Amino acid sequence: MTTRVSIGDFAVMTGLSRKALRQYHDIGILEPAHVDPYTGYRWYATAQVDHAHLIRRFRSLDMSIRDIEALLSTDDPATRTEIITGHLTRMEEQLEQTRAAVTALRELLSPVTPAASVSVRHDPALTVWAVTDTIDLADIDTWFAAALTTLLAAVGPGPSAIVPGGLYDRDLFLESHGAATLFVPAPEQVDPPADVRAAVLPDADHAVLTHLGGHDRIDRSYAALGVHVNEHLVSHAGPIREHYLGGTPAEPTAFTATEICWPIVLT
Repeated sequence: MTTRVSIGDFAVMTGLSRKALRQYHDIGILEPAHVDPYTGYRWYATAQVDHAHLIRRFRSLDMSIRDIEALLSTDDPATRTEIITGHLTRMEEQLEQTRAAVTALRELLSPVTPAASVSVRHDPALTVWAVTDTIDLADIDTWFAAALTTLLAAVGPGPSAIVPGGLYDRDLFLESHGAATLFVPAPEQVDPPADVRAAVLPDADHAVLTHLGGHDRIDRSYAALGVHVNEHLVSHAGPIREHYLGGTPAEPTAFTATEICWPIVLT
């Protein structure tokens, strides 16, 4: 047995506001049982309460209206499972991002600690294959993945000991827009393909700090290295250099460590 109820009572029964009920009516996922043709007043049925609760619960879990509509309009268990599983996956990713943000914020409660181990190294001139672009700092992750894919495809299958590196102009940090270069040591006696250029990195002196992992929370390592360089050495205005260690052919971006090489002037 079902009974027609006013929109006010239905709102109390379901926790959905007038605005939400109007929106769900307009998009067709929760239509009233009856709409008065003269006043436009909406009436709902008690049998719609469970349906409304499902919508409210899924919305409280940040499921999109499109996914809720697809979920409620299908009787196929496999389709429903796919929609819910996809949303759960997105929620887990958001949870990991939140945890990472909390960890980063906790780190900021403490001042930058002195670098545990900084070495001074002379890097000789190096012939490389490189991909260079002028990019926005906000796009660096997307650019990095594409450039690394291009370089690894150009080098082809070979020893897994290839260590990619990056060279980053100071404007990329200062203006959030500047030149970025990703490189690998050049194979001997082979010309690079059209989308890769051959270049020679000039020799340089660097203060080197090894950051565990890839770019996750690397800003704190940059800060520690920069403090050490400016307090104990002489900083050079040249580009920052990085070397990416531990990648494999199967997971080329799963770096176990990143060498940060800050250019210095030896006196």
